[in-house]
Amino acid sequence: MRLREIFPRVQELEPLLAEARACDELAAFTAETERPRACSMDPPCSGALWPAVLAVAEGFAGRAGIPAAARPRAAGRPCFGGQQPYVDYYPAVLAKLDALESRGGAAFYAFGDHAPLGSDPWLARTELPCVGSAGGLLRFHVHRPLRRHLGKDLRFVPPPGPAVLADLAEKLKGLISLTARILPPAAFDKRAAFVRLRRLLHDAEEARRRSRSAGEFNSVWSARLFARLGFQLPLLPLQELLARDELLPRVAATLAVFVERNTLLAESMTEALRVATAGELHWSLKPPGHVPLAVTDPRTGLRHVMRLERRGADAWLVAAGCGMDAFNVGRGEASAFEALLRRLDGRWSLDVFVPLFLFRLGVAGIVNGRGSIRYSLMLAHVYARLFGEPHPPNLLASCSPALGGPFAEAVRRAFGGLPAALAGCEPTLIARLLAGDEAEIRSQIAASWRHAAEPCSRL
Repeated sequence: MRLREIFPRVQELEPLLAEARACDELAAFTAETERPRACSMDPPCSGALWPAVLAVAEGFAGRAGIPAAARPRAAGRPCFGGQQPYVDYYPAVLAKLDALESRGGAAFYAFGDHAPLGSDPWLARTELPCVGSAGGLLRFHVHRPLRRHLGKDLRFVPPPGPAVLADLAEKLKGLISLTARILPPAAFDKRAAFVRLRRLLHDAEEARRRSRSAGEFNSVWSARLFARLGFQLPLLPLQELLARDELLPRVAATLAVFVERNTLLAESMTEALRVATAGELHWSLKPPGHVPLAVTDPRTGLRHVMRLERRGADAWLVAAGCGMDAFNVGRGEASAFEALLRRLDGRWSLDVFVPLFLFRLGVAGIVNGRGSIRYSLMLAHVYARLFGEPHPPNLLASCSPALGGPFAEAVRRAFGGLPAALAGCEPTLIARLLAGDEAEIRSQIAASWRHAAEPCSRL
């Protein structure tokens, strides 16, 4: 996928694209990330970032029951990709993993396991083409009852119980059997599909057994599926990395800048939107006093975004209308924020601005998908205005293949074409793992986002 496909008004957006150092060529991205970086951020913690990444990733690999990533202990500043951990994945997410691994060197992928349930449907469910389902679409929710937990931080939602996974097993068995009735053996190997299903269900049960929350289940489940495809990147929970003792002071210092320059934050967002007048950034303007910090109420599990209030000479962080305590951070010094984050351990999280915190920790570059690349144009402008530093190199790695595979083909034959419910759908990872060889899937992933077409790079 090319930048021009995401941003048809590429000429009008050129100032923001240049500021974000957005490109769609891996070679150009790799070359830029390997250049020395001289800026105020390099000392004191950029050297601490990679060892912290490896430590957190090794701990997570042990909890997930996957091999620890084999990476050099001494390495340059790492590149980063990540997102919320899903129940199932479209191919675009796997493209980011492949891009990071293809770059080589220091790189990691992080799970934002603090997302509120319901903020993205893929946090809780998958959708698969199925002959036996209404409209040809099987929709399966892993985290139930969904209504009871809507809006809750995934870390405060219980993992699925054995009954849910038993129901998943029956649904997928039915999917395979019904598909085998429609397609000839040469087009679909039912026996091989059941062998693959047993492996998939084993991973799901291991994720359930090893998890204490929905966020942990999704992360462990994802990590095991990614490892099955041969990915060897360090995988880790983002919050665990940010809360490390050696990194937390810098996170707090960055948060203090957002408070100190809060008026400039609002101005910079407005400036970017004046350029992206056609809504290309998919950005909702933040309310006055926005702070990129959320705190989860332990009584309800609900995640609340903080906003800044000035009360005399003191800065207060408040979440309106939820009954949760307000937090006095004094004059807004970094030390006050560090003390607050330590006190709220396990409850705080950052919002869409989190890449800027990682850049301030020393991340050398970021790999984005077709959604997050839009946000990156806003983040780059905010970064330049608040911190006076250039955005690191920014690679678009994404794809949007048409729905295919035996399950979709069975629906086509049974319904005389793809039903409306499957319009715009793409092949999900679960469907691909049931229908195909893992090595072949990995090869398809690598080919999915790399094009022989004329490059459209800008750095």
